[in-house]
Amino acid sequence: MNKKKLNKHRQKGLSGPGWLVVIAIFSLLMLTFFKIYPMYYDYFLVKSVLESVQEDASLDVKSKRAIWESMKKKLFINEVHTLVTRDNVKMSRKDGKTTITVSYETRDDYIGNLFIGGKFVETVVIDR
Repeated sequence: MNKKKLNKHRQKGLSGPGWLVVIAIFSLLMLTFFKIYPMYYDYFLVKSVLESVQEDASLDVKSKRAIWESMKKKLFINEVHTLVTRDNVKMSRKDGKTTITVSYETRDDYIGNLFIGGKFVETVVIDR
């Protein structure tokens, strides 16, 4: 009979400190997500700019200046013009193909003195 009473009053589930640990871990994961998501969103905007430059039939692909001006306008429209500068863009032309490579890094504050960042590289080849 004593054993039945003890089992009846046993704790079930998490204690208060256990819940605090679960909430802290969940909060850290959410903070990380909200810091990383904008970086990848901007990366996909830069990628869409490169794809639109690749598909633009009216663009003179032999002129680096024309390519950069077109990219600059599209980067401004997508509001990522502060991420990608002329120094981040490498262009080369070989065998009738123009290769455009965009390489940039981005950082954001994380917790205290820590930061979170990423390095992004995207390349397109225009064959005309």
